[in-house]
Amino acid sequence: MNNRLAKLQESASHSHMGETAPQGRVNSQNSHQTKNPKKKRNFLLPIILIVMGCGVFLFAAWSAVRSPVLASIINRAYPPQVQQPASGQPFAQVYIAKPTYTPASGQPVAQVQPTVTVTLPPATEVPTQVVLIPPTDIPTLEAAVVPETQPTATLEQVAVDPNAPAEGVAEAVIVPDTPTPEFVPTAVANVPQPSGVGNGEHWFDVDLSDQRMYAYEGDTLVRTFVVSTGTWQTPTVVGRFKVWIKLRSAPMSGPGYYLPDVPYIMYFHGDYGIHGTYWHNNFGVPMSHGCVNLSIPDAEWAYNFAVVGTVVNVHY
Repeated sequence: MNNRLAKLQESASHSHMGETAPQGRVNSQNSHQTKNPKKKRNFLLPIILIVMGCGVFLFAAWSAVRSPVLASIINRAYPPQVQQPASGQPFAQVYIAKPTYTPASGQPVAQVQPTVTVTLPPATEVPTQVVLIPPTDIPTLEAAVVPETQPTATLEQVAVDPNAPAEGVAEAVIVPDTPTPEFVPTAVANVPQPSGVGNGEHWFDVDLSDQRMYAYEGDTLVRTFVVSTGTWQTPTVVGRFKVWIKLRSAPMSGPGYYLPDVPYIMYFHGDYGIHGTYWHNNFGVPMSHGCVNLSIPDAEWAYNFAVVGTVVNVHY
């Protein structure tokens, strides 16, 4: 009995050991299989990092090479060397023999320079004629002495008569200065003096066709002005008017314009006036909204020439 129990216990222990042994081998194999992927991942990670680092380094190097800042720094640090030209002749002299034609016999043919024969006509003798010219006296210049009390004079040379004898003398005559007469302009043709204007009275005549204005003192023309009158859309009024107000400076406005500080205004019919102009210099061409535009210096002169009541005659 005891022996059987001992055998049974041994067989049970062996069976128990047989069952547990395969499980241990299975567990060891599973643990070995689970450890291999970790080793593979740990081996691939450094390679990926190295490849990425090389790519970043290559991109940074390429960007630095293409950068103009780096190029300018390199040019400053290492300026380009300019090759100096070699002293002496910049070329080498080489003698090249001219080819000669060799005929079939093998004898070279000498080069023959062509000759040109020019035949000139026989020279004809031109008879020479000797003319003797008698010497003539050299004319002298005589001048009269001007006393200091006489006015300053100009020297006027008298022309020598070519038919005069050889012993003729050129003379100089002192002609005293003559005063230049003062120019007094005359009245323009076909512009009669307006009725009601007395002798010596100041008045203006505005010619719209010629774009001119004339200042008269009675029937005497004193001054002429180049003006700019109204355009065809805003023409200047025509007729005989009188200056009703004078303004040294005032603003002027109308549809689509405002002009501050217009100088030397003389209104002669409503808001039609004669005045200075600073916004254009195109005088002689119709430019205004109906007024008579003058340059500022001309307008100042006309302003001082006229008074309230001065006649303004406007016509074509």
